[in-house]
Amino acid sequence: MTPPALSVFDYPSAPHVRRHGPQGYLDYKHYKPWLRDEFSFRCVYCLCRETWFPDGQAYFGTGHVSPRAAAPERLSTYDDLVYACGVCNAWKKDFAAALDFGAVAAAEHLEGQPDGTIRALTRWGEALVDICALNRPDLVAFRRDLRTLLALLANRRGAEAVRLRKRYLGYPDDLPDLATLRPPGGNSRPEGILECCFERRRRGKLPDCY
Repeated sequence: MTPPALSVFDYPSAPHVRRHGPQGYLDYKHYKPWLRDEFSFRCVYCLCRETWFPDGQAYFGTGHVSPRAAAPERLSTYDDLVYACGVCNAWKKDFAAALDFGAVAAAEHLEGQPDGTIRALTRWGEALVDICALNRPDLVAFRRDLRTLLALLANRRGAEAVRLRKRYLGYPDDLPDLATLRPPGGNSRPEGILECCFERRRRGKLPDCY
């Protein structure tokens, strides 16, 4: 298994299978707590994590797979929503060419490189790299430097190294307690709550790093 320090920018090798199914929110932004857990507290497009930003989840929001203008009826449909950072969400906007990660494995189209760039493997990958500006210079430099930092930390011992590994590779402290939420239309996948990160941490089953 590839160490987390070296796999933080590896895209999923299988289509995303939804584990939550909240329904009925008229404002799609109310799905954010569910989407945070659904997509492991990171942007589906650039893979940046909440814990890498000073403002944490405030830098992230809900994104739409289907363009809002073309599919207004899906505006508040949970299975059409993803978790995305503010920059990728702004770049993606209403472009229709973005990948549906529930239908395809992102790793078949995108591949993170040691130099910090994202390599497109298909025309769909090329479209996403272009649409979300995944190879903008500042983001490339951030990925490269973070990979270097995490590789150095992987070989360090001591309490400070452990703290920093958890800081960059661990889960945020403010995990959403999904069991306390009451979606207006119910939850089509209630079994997912038992496997949400909050419940796993409560049971002592959530790893320090991922």
